[in-house]
Amino acid sequence: MKKVFVLFVVLLFYLKSFSQEKPQFDSTLPDKIKAVFDWTFENPSDSVMATNFISNFIKAYDEFNPMGEYKLAVVSHGAEVLIFAKKNYEKHKEVIDRLKSMTQSYGLKIYVCRNTMRFFGLKEEDLQPFVIVVPAGVVELAKLQQEGYRLIPTVVHDLNKVKNQN
Repeated sequence: MKKVFVLFVVLLFYLKSFSQEKPQFDSTLPDKIKAVFDWTFENPSDSVMATNFISNFIKAYDEFNPMGEYKLAVVSHGAEVLIFAKKNYEKHKEVIDRLKSMTQSYGLKIYVCRNTMRFFGLKEEDLQPFVIVVPAGVVELAKLQQEGYRLIPTVVHDLNKVKNQN
């Protein structure tokens, strides 16, 4: 009789594991983290979605670990460098205002590659005052990782195309 009971309990747990109606949700976030977003886009407008990734990071901490500490950085070394040019402010006003606000409210650091900047004919004085110009974006990425920052490759896709196809 005892064997039948044990078999019944094991079977019950086995069946219960298949009857979950939704996937598990893990809201565990570390108490301290440093993250660097690697921006190197072909199109400056991709920075809009990439900025959403930063917002999502901040929102997750606000909701699931409001006492957690984080340091965030962006290293920009692609065509998105153009959004930081003062002359392009009106064209990229929305994303520039969001990023500036994040630097002030959340301590976000934005590093802009001097090599890419020069490639586009920009000088340091041409850029928004809240960015930090560094000699080379790839070197800054390595430096920040050496300081304990976790690399977040920022890959931007148009998810609406996929959504509309399914």
